[in-house]
Amino acid sequence: MFGRALRSSVFQLQRGLLRCEGMSEQATNFPLKEKSVNQVTLLGRVGQDPQLRGGIGTRSVTVFSMATNERWQGEDGPMEKTTWHRIAVFQPGLRDLALQYIRKGHRVYLTGKIDTTMYEGQRITSVIADSIIFLSKEGARDDTEEQDDM
Repeated sequence: MFGRALRSSVFQLQRGLLRCEGMSEQATNFPLKEKSVNQVTLLGRVGQDPQLRGGIGTRSVTVFSMATNERWQGEDGPMEKTTWHRIAVFQPGLRDLALQYIRKGHRVYLTGKIDTTMYEGQRITSVIADSIIFLSKEGARDDTEEQDDM
């Protein structure tokens, strides 16, 4: 009984996600569009001081690199992997704050979305930051970082 109720709930959820708001299925001559999610949350340390690219104005962007670490217990003991992310900040207020206050080694928490573009024949993947929380400065590590091993 519980399985049937769960399947019914999942089906209703899928129907809701697939429905084009304000349009009936008969009114469309194309397949219904699916809703999707492109959201990234990162917590890590800045790898380089931010740089302003593209000049001054609304088309400029602040870019910096950020490292995140994964830790796990392997067969031969503790293992660790560092992943580097290219962060791009386009929002004028946030872009200027990032350029002014973020420095190499600072710990930041950010949310954004993944974006992939072609530049000089190469595929570049970036995280477009929507919000940034400044957590600590370089060397300001405490005992809580050891507890953050999720």
